Amino acid sequence: MRLVTRSALVVAASLLTASAADAAAVDNNRSRGTHDLSWWTRTPIVGPKSGKLGGSTLQVQVSANLDPVADPTKPFLSVEMKNVAVEAEWTDDKTIQLALVDNKAEDGVFKVEHTLAPHLTLFINAFGFTLTYDYDAATLIDYVPGSAWNYVGKGATTFFPWALGTYGIVNVQGPALNNAQLFSIPIPAIGDEILTGTLGLNATTSPTFNYSTTEVVLAGGDPLTKDNLSWTIPTTDADFLDVQAQVKGKITYSGSMLVRPSVTITKIGSFTLPAPLTLDIAAAGVAMPYESGATPIDVVFPSATFHIPLPNVKAFDTLDLGSSVIGEPVTKQGEITNTGELGAVLALKSSDPQFKVAASKSMKAKDKLDLDVTFTPAKEGPQSAEITVTSNDPNEPVQIIKVSGVGTKPAAKPTSPTTPGGESVVIDDDDDSGFEPRDTSGCGCRTAPSSSGYAALGGVGLALGAVLRRRRKAS
Repeated sequence: MRLVTRSALVVAASLLTASAADAAAVDNNRSRGTHDLSWWTRTPIVGPKSGKLGGSTLQVQVSANLDPVADPTKPFLSVEMKNVAVEAEWTDDKTIQLALVDNKAEDGVFKVEHTLAPHLTLFINAFGFTLTYDYDAATLIDYVPGSAWNYVGKGATTFFPWALGTYGIVNVQGPALNNAQLFSIPIPAIGDEILTGTLGLNATTSPTFNYSTTEVVLAGGDPLTKDNLSWTIPTTDADFLDVQAQVKGKITYSGSMLVRPSVTITKIGSFTLPAPLTLDIAAAGVAMPYESGATPIDVVFPSATFHIPLPNVKAFDTLDLGSSVIGEPVTKQGEITNTGELGAVLALKSSDPQFKVAASKSMKAKDKLDLDVTFTPAKEGPQSAEITVTSNDPNEPVQIIKVSGVGTKPAAKPTSPTTPGGESVVIDDDDDSGFEPRDTSGCGCRTAPSSSGYAALGGVGLALGAVLRRRRKAS
């Protein structure tokens, strides 16, 4: 007999373990954020139900749910994905592509831990009695020593996040039927009718569970699937991205439950039966298949935020380097900032060789850079140029700095005065009195300074006049 079962599952609890928003640069134009995702439930799976087992006088109908174990801190089903990553990549100033990253590590864990919660119904048609007794798990457990089902089936597997199109498969190995007695107790009383006897059940199952991620939605976009692992968003002027992710998956299951009920009734009310009514299924038990079929267990992870750092470069707009003599350099600085949470890489180029900057610079996150600009004019007059700053900033990868300066001619050098005979006159700036004539007599002496520079020039004039008079007399 094959019964297709469906878990009436509503997620009993969900857990999101937010790892510290871990993020790292991949290369200059890529960055990623990681997060831990976790989901679990204690909602049982409704197991298969047998037909009426036994003869015409005593029959029993058996079913058993796959329940969570008694410890309320332990989930029945759990899925955890550690360090799942979302990567941002930008190749122009218009868009950023978000993608799910396969980190090549089996950081996903799928666990199953369950017990079996039985349900038995007795049907008696003997000695003039037609009776039905129903014993659900909540009734039976009050009679079980320790008030807990001792049966535990568990298993676990690892898988590759995000597990889109792949499966984490858990095969839960149950104990052998002979070693899987859920209970053997005196028959509990129901109402005024009291049965005397014993009631027992052996049951075991070795189900297979499969988990896979069915879709991921990033930043409110279209669902990503195994055939489409990326989503594009507009670029932004920001220091980081906080990308919201909604992740869904499914769990399917299948198995066969082996049950072997045993019932012995010796008395009904005050009537002692002339012979005990007994029911004992053969040692092989009865197999009852079950599966999720077309109604898998829905897995909905709590919304997660992936924190992705970005570079954010702000260059200064203009820089006036003032005046400088042709051929003589002058240097001034302008400030460039990186307010982003990711390091920046700069390439710099000047449109005019009169203005020079370093070819490249790098900046850490939350960093400032005093950029040296050197102006060496090659010609006279106002000069200007553009410094192009190319960086890995997503929305402003190219920024222009306008620089200017004025080239000036060198100052004219002073000339030395000469006498009418071609002899140079030396300016003596060791003395505040003005000019002194050089002694040309060959004696090596210097004339006493006159009271003023004009007096010294007057003396030179008298000497020249005397020389001219002597030359006229000789002629």
